[in-house]
Formats: sequence, structure tokens, C-alpha cells
Amino acid sequence: MVVISAFNEADIAEAYRIFKTSRPNPWTYSTFEKSALNDFSLVAKENNNIVGYVLLSSVLDESTIEDITVDTQHRNKGIARKLMEASFDLAGKMQQQSIFLEVRFSNNAAINLYRSVGFELIGERKNYYDTAVAIDSTTQATQKNAPAAPRENAYVMKKVL
Repeated sequence: MVVISAFNEADIAEAYRIFKTSRPNPWTYSTFEKSALNDFSLVAKENNNIVGYVLLSSVLDESTIEDITVDTQHRNKGIARKLMEASFDLAGKMQQQSIFLEVRFSNNAAINLYRSVGFELIGERKNYYDTAVAIDSTTQATQKNAPAAPRENAYVMKKVL
């Protein structure tokens, strides 16, 4: 059974491992930690093991899903949907009016999930996502004239609560 709860410090390292393995250019550990411990973000656990999380932020009466990720071994089990629903409940308790998120154009599974829980497409962000692995500083110095890595556009989606 999956249990959704607020993040605590003991959850950060394992959640960050999931985060790092799911994107080409992850945030730093400290940036992730700050987002996770902001009193809005949630973690999903199964048998006391972290299987996913959602990072939320809030400004005035609007929330933003900064990131939602489920461990690859636990995908397609409804965990992301449970995290989304728990996020809606939390935002409602905080008297939020809406929730926003960005999603890669190519992430059809996520787009379908977001639409199924009430998100609507409201815009696009050009060249929003990195698509290539970051180059370390020594390699970067030797490739100054190399073309920039391609970037991917994002859809902006909104759910009214």
C-alpha cells in the first residue's frame, strides 16, 4: 500500500536518487532539498521505501508542481495519480485557487495523466528543457565552439481547484 506524507529530512537522499536518475541535468542536492522541505512537498512510500514524490511551491493563491517523479520500477501503478490527488487536497487546505505545471512536449504519458485529473493546456515555453547530459567543466573548456545541445519545448498546464 502506498502512503503519501510530507517530506522529512530522512527522505531527501533517496528521493534525490530517484530525481537524479530521471533527468539529464538534475538540480543540485541543496536545491532539491530546499524544495522538498518547504512544507508543501509530498513523498510516496511503499513498505517504508520511497517510490515517488511531488515538489510543490506556493505564491499567494497559486501552487506550482515543480517536479513529480515516480521511481522507474514503480511506474504505471497509479502512484503519480495518488501524488497529484494528495497535492490537490493540500492546495485546497491552503486555499489555493489553481495549480500550474510544465511538461515536456514529448512526455505523452504525463500529459495524458495531467489531462485526466483536470489540467488544461494554457501555453507553451520555448526551449524550456535540456535534452542532453550536462558537460563537465573540463570537457566544456575543450568544446567552446561546439553547438549548443538541443532543447525541448514545454506545455504550460493549469488546474482550477
